[in-house]
Formats: sequence, C-alpha cells, structure tokens
Amino acid sequence: MRNRYRYINEQAEWDAVAVKLQESARLALDTERNGRYAYRERICLIQISDGNDTYLLDPLTVGDLSALGRILGDESVVKALHGSEEDIRFFDRDFGFSVNNLFDTGMAARFLGVARPNLGAVLEEFCGVVIPKDRQLQMSHWGLRPLPRAALDYAASDVHHLLTLVDELDYRLEKTGRQGWVGEECERVSALRHPPEEPLDTAYRRVKGWDSLDQRQMAVLRELYAFRDGKACVWDIPVHQAASNDDLLALAQSDGIVERGTGGMLAGRCFGELLDAIQRGLDGPEEPKPERPDAPPEPWTPERRERLKSLKRWRAKLSGDLGIAVSHIWPTPSLERISMRPDLLCRELAGGEGEVRRWQNAEFGDSLMTLVENWQLDQVG
Repeated sequence: MRNRYRYINEQAEWDAVAVKLQESARLALDTERNGRYAYRERICLIQISDGNDTYLLDPLTVGDLSALGRILGDESVVKALHGSEEDIRFFDRDFGFSVNNLFDTGMAARFLGVARPNLGAVLEEFCGVVIPKDRQLQMSHWGLRPLPRAALDYAASDVHHLLTLVDELDYRLEKTGRQGWVGEECERVSALRHPPEEPLDTAYRRVKGWDSLDQRQMAVLRELYAFRDGKACVWDIPVHQAASNDDLLALAQSDGIVERGTGGMLAGRCFGELLDAIQRGLDGPEEPKPERPDAPPEPWTPERRERLKSLKRWRAKLSGDLGIAVSHIWPTPSLERISMRPDLLCRELAGGEGEVRRWQNAEFGDSLMTLVENWQLDQVG
C-alpha cells in the first residue's frame, strides 16, 4: 500500500506547511542525497512527518528554507531521525542548520542490543512493520527532476512509521534505565558539524599507501590528485568514478610510463592531460616529507599490553551482561591511555580526550577504578 504524502516544490506551499509544522511537538525527518552521482554531494530531498501527515520537501526548488532551520533548532520539538550522523553534517554544510532535541532511533536500537540497526530491521523487530526495500530505489539519483513516483513512495516510507518506532524504543529504554545513555549520545550527534574541506595540496595523503612513496612520487601523486579533482568537478561525478585511489597510487609510481587499463576515466577521456599531470609532478619540486612529532610514541611494553588485555576483558564482560556492543561500554583510545598511564585514570574518568561519556563514567567508572586499583595492589604484593 502506498504511503500518503505531499510533495512540496513551491515556496508558498512550503511556507504554509511550515507554519503547521512549527506547532508540532515532535517530527520525523530523513534526507536523500546524490553522493553516488555528483561531484559535490548535497541534500536533494527532505522527508518530514508529524505522525499524521508526511511531506516531501524539495530543497532544489524551494529556495528559502529558513523556517525549517528554526524548526530543527527548536529545543521544544523532538526531531526523530534514524542513523542521523550524515543528515546532521549535511544540514550544517548545505544550509547552516543545527538539529536540537534529537532522538536517533538507530542509536536507541543499538542500546537495546539490536545487532542489525538498519531502519527496515528495527521497524520489523519493534513495530512489526515491513517496509519494502528495493535495491534499485535505494540507488536512485535524487538530484534528477522530476523524481519518479516509485522513488517518492520509497522516500516517504522512511519517515511514515518513525514516530511510532520512537514510542516503542523510548518505552523499552525507560524499562532498562537507558534513556539517559541514549540522550547523551544524541546530544553528541547533534553537535556534529561537517568538516571543512582539506586543501588539495595535502588531501592526497588520504590515498592509502601514500606514505610508502618517495618524495618525487609524492609530488606526482599530489598533481594527480588535484587533476582528478578538477576533472570530476567539470564532469560533475564523484572523484572515485574519475579514477580510483589505487590507480592514482600506481600512476605515481609509473615514472611516466602508464600501463594500459590504469587511470580509469581519466585515461579514457583525457590521456594526454593525464600524462601532462604526471610530468608536472616529475619536473616540479619534490614534495617535502611531512613533519614528524618531536616525541616518539611511548612503547607498548609487555606489562602495558597485559593491562590492555585486562581492560578489554572487563569491557567484554559488561558488554555481554548488558547485551550491547563493546564500543558503547568504554572507548578503546581511553583504555589504551589507561594501559599506558594508570596514574592518569582520574583524567580519563573526567572525560579523557573527549571520548568518555558522562553516562559511561556514572555506570562503569567505579568498576574501572577498582580494576586499576587491583593492578597497583598486585604490584605492591
């Protein structure tokens, strides 16, 4: 059965709907983006439901979305999203919007021990609702207009039952005493922002294996990375479709002799320009070696490794007892720092480098402190 919804692609229509939505106590939201098809990924459709009516807002044709920004930022309105990290980042990057009072149903499901937290599985497990998932529709080009009816139906289904799911998850979180845990996690997700774009001069270091190159090869890789980016922008395709990172790495080590089949679309469409980019790297200044930190990292001694194993066993037991992933019990970087420097435990309990949550400290801090104290007693004994 098709979900009922209203597709909004005119400013006046959105302005009228926004007035109604501003009166809602809670809203379900989702977004669709065009990252599989465009150089610069962006939000192309915004799904909104107040529990009764569902709206599909077209941000490519509705120019003034300031009312949506006010709704998203309103602390008095619950915003329900599923697996919201990327939605939050792109609301920030595309529109400058922040999302307050978030309830992430994917996060809630994970804290209830769900192994497969995708929306379809969670809806079926907690609400008995089956939403059809068509692989072809999941791969839709959301930047095209007009959008086919089947794609709109698919998009609407992602928010149609979301507030019902919120009720069920929140009830179970209250029964297990984990509402506060999920609340703090959702606060952290709400604070996410889209990272600034890294300059192309250093972004080439994202290519796996770049640090195995010599300085001349690094210079070639830098030129190739910038060349690929420029062509992908002109062609309006994702950069990996222009050429893979593996291709760039192989080309950087080619000494200008390009083997057939290397270079992807770059080699197929603009082989001469590709060779020119390689030559610029070969002829220009060598890439300087990145500066290394002054102090080398502390070594992992056998004693420290044993401490880390002990901490991971402690975390695994709690994970099994509570039925949630080990990653939710305590952050691995914090366990590693405690293994290195047990004397800095109090700093970790206070938040460490920002990974340790307040709820984790409240629930598990005493147990962790007892474990570390036992290490010290064993040393004395």
